[in-house]
Amino acid sequence: MTYICIKCGKIWVDGTYTRDYSGGLCEACTTEYIREKQKTYGFHDCYKRSVETCSRDECSYWHLCNRDFM
Repeated sequence: MTYICIKCGKIWVDGTYTRDYSGGLCEACTTEYIREKQKTYGFHDCYKRSVETCSRDECSYWHLCNRDFM
């Protein structure tokens, strides 16, 4: 599937290239969005800054942030 970021316009392919596009956020825009949400709710904007598994498992983004360590 071919994707286009609805915020920055970056195009990326996941799997086989197609002429059909689907919208979403690229990884950079997703990271920016989540960090802004964390700050809005009064938390440290730590999303994707860890070098090991995060111990804050009560965080709404814990599974997304730690998927590289699982």
